[in-house]
Amino acid sequence: MEQPLILDRYRPLADLAQGGFGQVVLAYDTRMQRRVAIKRLPVAEGPGMTAATTAGLAEARTAALLNHPNIVTVHEWDTDADEAFLIMEYIDGASVADILDARGALNRDEAAAVVEGCAAALTYAHENGVLHLDIKPENVLLTRDGRVKVTDFGISALSTATGHGPAAGGTLGYMPLEQLREHEVDERTDVWALAALAFELLTDANPFSAQSIEASIFKVDVLDLPLVSEFDATLPRALDDILVAALAPDAQDRYPSIAAFASAIMPHLGNSTYGHEYLAEYLESEFPTESDDNTVDWDRIGLWDRMPRIGRLIAPLMGAVVGAWLAFFGLSSVSVDRTPALAAAGLVALAGLLAPGLGSLLGLVLFLGAMAIAGWWPMAVALGLTGSLVWWFAGRTDAGFAGALMGPALGVAKVPTAAPLLLGFWLTPLRAAALAAYSATITLLVSAASGGRAPYLGVDWRFFTEPLGSRVIAGSVRTLLSEPSPLVIVATWAAAAAIMSLACSRGTRLSSFVGAVLGGATIWGGYTLATLLSLALNGSMTWNGQGLLPYLSASLILVVLVGAAGAPPRAEEE
Repeated sequence: MEQPLILDRYRPLADLAQGGFGQVVLAYDTRMQRRVAIKRLPVAEGPGMTAATTAGLAEARTAALLNHPNIVTVHEWDTDADEAFLIMEYIDGASVADILDARGALNRDEAAAVVEGCAAALTYAHENGVLHLDIKPENVLLTRDGRVKVTDFGISALSTATGHGPAAGGTLGYMPLEQLREHEVDERTDVWALAALAFELLTDANPFSAQSIEASIFKVDVLDLPLVSEFDATLPRALDDILVAALAPDAQDRYPSIAAFASAIMPHLGNSTYGHEYLAEYLESEFPTESDDNTVDWDRIGLWDRMPRIGRLIAPLMGAVVGAWLAFFGLSSVSVDRTPALAAAGLVALAGLLAPGLGSLLGLVLFLGAMAIAGWWPMAVALGLTGSLVWWFAGRTDAGFAGALMGPALGVAKVPTAAPLLLGFWLTPLRAAALAAYSATITLLVSAASGGRAPYLGVDWRFFTEPLGSRVIAGSVRTLLSEPSPLVIVATWAAAAAIMSLACSRGTRLSSFVGAVLGGATIWGGYTLATLLSLALNGSMTWNGQGLLPYLSASLILVVLVGAAGAPPRAEEE
């Protein structure tokens, strides 16, 4: 089932892991059209703690410094009110832990490939002042072509000229004595962890595994280290001496750097080139993938997640088209020559391309000015004042205001009641309600002005082509404003939009379908109430609701098709 977007951009697809500082999820980046792994890091509890001060953000800043073929790429990091997010390259493959669990120890060629890749990643990190401090099989990933990728620099710390601070975190069985005792750590701490990993690669055993810090300290500091040759007599005896030195309890007795350790151990392992090939073949046979790296489950993703770039173009185009049309129609209606009218419309369109909300507002201002000149100034003033408030609080940042102004156009298409539901699909509840109320107002007025009758659902397309001053509309608009029933319709559209938005806040197709049904029921109930109110006040069925059912049915079909094309692009923060 679809889930709300993370950071208004990433659609969660599956849980990958849970541990360390937080959770790792597979997600789809709707902007870059790729899969990513997102590490979610909850903010530490405490007075004054925020996402900006959590350890996760420090991790993100540290990991973002590293750019190496053997290190999982960090694309970006971000925060919200209570979490920090590390957006990382998604590795389609398996971890070394998965392989050890599935088949046991690696052969010498495969071990050479893993150790070589880890050593290259750690050497690069150390050269850039970063320690890993949690090297273990789970944090070493293998791609489909057998390449090694080290991930989760989750507890690394930036080094300084005077040394590193006390370590935090880590995993029992892969922490040397100084890290267990929270003493000063340096590059030799990672040397010890890589040696412990190499031991496990060759033997499928971790001699330091323990359930508590005290037990781990006892195994590291007191017990004698078993030899790898005792597990496999075919292994070179030289590996015994190399690993004993690298796993010395005292850091001063170890190899001084990852490079020195790699230089010592690699000649006694196998051929790393063959190792990469063997690992790739094993992954292909034992860890099959349903799709390659360049494909995703489009049924899970949906059209709206796949078209964010087009969506970012649609918003300015909407602002430009709606604003330009209103400007041109308004100016032409008051006998402004075509050339200056087109020039003004072009300027409004340019404003709409740069800022959709601004373009639609400028178009509305010119249109209302024309209404005032044509003698409709009370309506122009009322629409201008209410429109300015709605635009400022709900429509100035995107194409939402242009969407509200599309209500009459939907009336021409016989689907006017789709307007509040579509606004609810895309926008948050308060914004959707405000814009739907304004859309209902102008749709009712345009329907009445174009010769429509109660319940003012349809709009005559000729309203958009004939000059404003040529139409005799005073009587129909006066009839519309003579009773309170239209206020019920305005409130109904606002309520339907809010209900639709609240349902869609779950960010799933199902929730949008439920919202459409509830919103449609609200619209039906609102028009029924308007009819009863008209009957009570006038003794006649002025608001008879005739024609509502086909209009509402067509609107619901349109909204359901929109929902079927993809889940609502809603952020988790909602």
